[in-house]
Amino acid sequence: MGRSTDKIGVRRFLIALFLAMGILGGCSAPKEAVKPAPTFDEALKEYEAGFTPSDYDPEPGKKGSRFGPDTTGTTDTTAAESSTAASMEMVPGFRVQLVATASIDEANARKAEAEGSFPGERIYIEYDPPTYKVRAGNFQNRIDADRFAKLASSRGFQDAWPVPERVFKNPSPPPRPPGAAEEAE
Repeated sequence: MGRSTDKIGVRRFLIALFLAMGILGGCSAPKEAVKPAPTFDEALKEYEAGFTPSDYDPEPGKKGSRFGPDTTGTTDTTAAESSTAASMEMVPGFRVQLVATASIDEANARKAEAEGSFPGERIYIEYDPPTYKVRAGNFQNRIDADRFAKLASSRGFQDAWPVPERVFKNPSPPPRPPGAAEEAE
C-alpha cells in the first residue's frame, strides 16, 4: 500500500507543478499592441507635411548655393559675375502676398496674371505645405510694400498684403517677354 500512495503523491505533485507553471506562465505581462505600418498615402502625406524646400537652400546667393552665382572652377572674377553676386545679396524686407492657394495650377495662373499686371516687378511662388503663395516684389521698407499692396488690390488681387521676408537687395530686372524687344525698337 505504501507504494501506490507514493505513486499517487508523485502524480499529484506533478499535476500541481504543471498547473502552477501554466498559471504563472499565463500571468506574464501582456505584449504591447503592434501599430500597423502606415499606408503609402499616409506616409506620403506625413512626409509632405514636414517637407520644407527652403531647408535645402536657405540663403540663395551664398557660395555653394544652387541659385547663387556659379563659381566652380573660376578664380578670375569679371564685372558681370561680381554684379550678379551683388544682386543676389539678401536683406530683411517685404514682399506682397497676392494669393494663397492649395492648387499649384491656380498659383501658376495667378502668377502669370500678376506678371501681366505688374511687368516691372518680380513675382515668386513659394510653397509652404499645403499652400502655394504668390508673392511680388523686393521691397526694403514697409511703406513701399503697402503702396504696392494697395495697387495690387485695385488690380484684382483683393487679398494683397505685405509680409516680412528676406528679399534681394538689388534684384536684376525681370526678363522681357518674347516679342517685347522688337516692340521697343
